[in-house]
Amino acid sequence: MSLPPNHRDSQPGLELAPSSDPEVLYRPSDPYPIAVPGQAPVPYPNEGSLYTADGSYGSPPSSYGYTNGEKVLPPYPSALESGVGAEAGAAAGPGSRKKLWIMIGVLAAVAVIIGAVVGGVVGSKSSANGAKAAESSGSTSSPNSSNGNGNSTGASVNTTSVRPLTRLSVTGRRLAGDGFTSRLFWQGGDNHIRTSKYTSTGGQWSRPLVFSGLDAKPGTPIPATIYLLFPQFEVYYLDSKNTFRGINFGEDETAPKTDSIETDRAAFTIDDGTQMSAYWPYIIYQNPNSTFHRQVFDSRGMGYFNDTMQGWFDTDVVPLGDNRTGIAVVPTVKAYKGPYAAGIAYRDQDGRLSVFSFGGDDTGISWDTGSPNIPIPARTSIAAIAVGRPNSNSTNTWILYQDANNKIQCVYQDDANGWKGPQEVGDADAGTDIACLTETVLDEPEQVLLSEQTDMRRCYYQYNGAIQEKRLTSSTWIDGDTIPTQ
Repeated sequence: MSLPPNHRDSQPGLELAPSSDPEVLYRPSDPYPIAVPGQAPVPYPNEGSLYTADGSYGSPPSSYGYTNGEKVLPPYPSALESGVGAEAGAAAGPGSRKKLWIMIGVLAAVAVIIGAVVGGVVGSKSSANGAKAAESSGSTSSPNSSNGNGNSTGASVNTTSVRPLTRLSVTGRRLAGDGFTSRLFWQGGDNHIRTSKYTSTGGQWSRPLVFSGLDAKPGTPIPATIYLLFPQFEVYYLDSKNTFRGINFGEDETAPKTDSIETDRAAFTIDDGTQMSAYWPYIIYQNPNSTFHRQVFDSRGMGYFNDTMQGWFDTDVVPLGDNRTGIAVVPTVKAYKGPYAAGIAYRDQDGRLSVFSFGGDDTGISWDTGSPNIPIPARTSIAAIAVGRPNSNSTNTWILYQDANNKIQCVYQDDANGWKGPQEVGDADAGTDIACLTETVLDEPEQVLLSEQTDMRRCYYQYNGAIQEKRLTSSTWIDGDTIPTQ
């Protein structure tokens, strides 16, 4: 391991005199160092002081200098020591006065050089100590720091807190009896993926669980869902090479396992910059040609993910999204069972919020009145909530996005009369991601019906750097928790 440079041996632009040069002895009679009125007394090496803070004379040092480590006396009595003063100096004659001024000039030049060298050494040590202090405080400054879109910011980040403009996802399920549990996922300033658990019966968020062993790229999408059979959380991300990766872990487990999408499939990469969304058994992302790609877990077949197009509502009409559009996927039927009718919300190539259904013969029941068809900004995040509609096999759907004024807006369909809105949800940080909670249902454990209850209508986005929760009451969005991220 290479050692740091020794600034005592080398200082850019300055060179120390070789050891064979004459050694300078500081004497009380020499007007050096120069004192400035109002500053602290200027010390000699042996702790004496020539001038005081107000600029007047002070007491001389107990000895006058050193040669090879030995104390030496001046060759003649000093003016201060003899008590002669300025007059004695004047009587010394012009030759002595000329020598004195030459010596003063030499000493002043040496002082400037020594002061610069010492200042450089002290400054280097001070800078090093400052860097260590920044590390110990949990903050680092790096030119490679990135925002949520992977762009370089050069700003300091708190490595234990939430990453600015992190991607977000949330998933949850109903509990036996009453209540629900959910998990929110985000990326920290150190780029480690984190998750906190919420249980409605306790009403509090857990301390974050940190997955420090993952090679998650800065700003990676983090789609997450639940496989209810166990139950088991499924989390997906991109590594530093944009390779698709997955982990899973049980309800109370803290150590994730590699998911079968890695072990049973050849490695594959995702187009850089695409957003992703997941709702069991689907993971949706965008292809380089702007079509949407669907990974499906075939639980009734081979038991692993496949990437075939079979099962789209109309295989001849696969939607085209705007480049790097936001994506949300939710159920479109209340009785959610194979072939799992679902749909995606996205920005189309005309810049409008659109929806597209897929999955089975009953696809499109809740979305058969067309798309919201309103203009939304490019690359804005999109998230959605689905809740069972009373007296119907349809769902009520709320789709959230961020407008050009950085406000979160919502369009919704809560009856058979089509899409409504926009409705303002709240202020947010520019470029924030958005995640919304939809209850996970699946027919394997006979949890088929999407509930009509509204207590899980919750969304998350960043505001003033923190992750803010918003809850939808009967008709109004209200502030929920500010999520603890440390």
